[in-house]
Amino acid sequence: MRTRYALVIGLYAGCCAVAVSAEIGMARFYVAQDGRNSNPGTAEKPFATPARARDAVRDEIASGLKGNVTVFLRGGTYFLDDPVVFGPEDSGTDDYAITYAAWDTRPPVLSGGRPIHDWKRGTGKLWSASLPEVGDEKWYFRELFVNGRRAVRARTPNRSAEEYCWRLTAAEISRDLQTHTVTVGPGKIGKWSRLEDVEVIALKNWATLHKKIQEVNPATGLVVLRPPHVKYFGGNRPRKGGGCFFENAPEMLDEPGEWYLDRRTRVLTYWPLDGEDMTKAEVIAPILTHVLEIAGTADRPVRNLHFRGLSVMHSHVPLPAEGHHGRQAAFRYGGDGTMGSLPCAIRWVHARHCRLIANRVAHVGGGGVDLREGCRHNRIEGNEVFDAAGNGINVGGPNDEELVPSGNRIANNYVHHCGAVYYGSCAIWAGLARKTEITHNLVCEHPYTGISIGWNWSPSPSVAREFTVTHNHVHDVMKEVCDGGAIYSLGYQPGTVLRANHLHDVHRSRYAVAAPNNGIFFDEGSKGYLVEDNVIYGTAGRPVRHNRNKPEWHTWKNNLLVGEMKSSEKHVQQTDAVPAGGRPVDLTRVKKAGLEPEWQKRLIESRR
Repeated sequence: MRTRYALVIGLYAGCCAVAVSAEIGMARFYVAQDGRNSNPGTAEKPFATPARARDAVRDEIASGLKGNVTVFLRGGTYFLDDPVVFGPEDSGTDDYAITYAAWDTRPPVLSGGRPIHDWKRGTGKLWSASLPEVGDEKWYFRELFVNGRRAVRARTPNRSAEEYCWRLTAAEISRDLQTHTVTVGPGKIGKWSRLEDVEVIALKNWATLHKKIQEVNPATGLVVLRPPHVKYFGGNRPRKGGGCFFENAPEMLDEPGEWYLDRRTRVLTYWPLDGEDMTKAEVIAPILTHVLEIAGTADRPVRNLHFRGLSVMHSHVPLPAEGHHGRQAAFRYGGDGTMGSLPCAIRWVHARHCRLIANRVAHVGGGGVDLREGCRHNRIEGNEVFDAAGNGINVGGPNDEELVPSGNRIANNYVHHCGAVYYGSCAIWAGLARKTEITHNLVCEHPYTGISIGWNWSPSPSVAREFTVTHNHVHDVMKEVCDGGAIYSLGYQPGTVLRANHLHDVHRSRYAVAAPNNGIFFDEGSKGYLVEDNVIYGTAGRPVRHNRNKPEWHTWKNNLLVGEMKSSEKHVQQTDAVPAGGRPVDLTRVKKAGLEPEWQKRLIESRR
């Protein structure tokens, strides 16, 4: 994985160095962990925090920019008390840029977490740490990161088990939304203490349900979920035969790599992996929901603000009282009937001509990057986004021509292992957006869809149009839930192009109980696309599927699709190559599809 990421970022290393040097102008400020905020912010006497440097830049802006401004952050971890927020007063101008960049070869880490020290050996192989700040209304986290790895919240059955979920034998919700139950059968539920903190995670069709428990009956396996409950789409509810597991009881902490946080005693307990020394381990628990924000307004957008070579990590998203009723793409049904997306560690609103270049976003409790209303002509390029609980990269706003995100470019990113908690998450999601370019991204290892475009369940017009999805390499997706694909689409999107994408190894989990998984899934109302030069093989279902739309609603040219298809699908081209479990497809056709840049070709050839 690191080799692949190096290929992506390597293309940007030289470009970023040139771009950063070009943006160095009249002012430079420096930040280091051993600095002081009372310092002048020079290389010899740096500031101590990014927020202090931001305030110094703010003074430069207020006095009138006469050149570009660059803030250099020395490597190390900056544990933040609050998100670093950039508003209109932190904006560059049409002529001059503001850039926050790495000072040296070590990446500076903006962390929304807290390090946990003073570990003590406990019973058996367990270690514990006292956390006085933990409490009902204080700090109660649901993620823990140990030595740069997401640790496993104590669960049953264990993730390492061959059968890592139990099958539901029943699932019911009353019409008045007063009662919601699931049943796993007798002999599975233990006598769990701290039952008020135990959660059930049920795999639905294309999302997951996360709920607290009210009571259990170990003899029958009946689990009564804690209200309030919300109304949600019947086709995406837990159902008989689907998978589920339980988290967060001390009795579930039974193997290395697991942890449990006791709300009452305020003690964190962890079972180290082999070789982990808890006297030296880096253990971080998140406390912030957002870490880095651009908060412009419709009248005063933030312009020409750039971030290069940084790492943004460790965020926390609490579980609402009604739980997480996953709808799709990490969106969830709210208790008031609304539908919202998971918060992201990086959140931009009304950002114009801003850039996130060659950064890392990882170990977050919600999504990674989110471009929302009013975001125009921004670039998210050359980043690695991984280990997000939800989506990797989001672009989407309201169905409003004045506020819709437009002209944004998502390119050359390496997005992998997202949806770590909420399995109905996408690597890259672009919903109600216009003229969004998604190109040359490497996407892999996801529980649901790789790239998703559109957010309108009908062929009626909306603000979503003119997506360009080209030269992406998407593989090893759809590993947990179903009814998605390497590329997924919704709604009427005139001017949209799907070109020269390399899509393969679309899986199907043993716990998937409903719709199939495909290379490209054109879902409800999908219409108006040009589909050409795509290569699709090794898919659990047919390479291409249509639901409530027709092939003739699109234009088809020169696609190589390997696998079983209906005879009515005249828009596809087949080959005799073996898609899965045999030899790979002929790379001559793959190269003719125009897969660029060079790192993409090397990745394809490396799979031979």
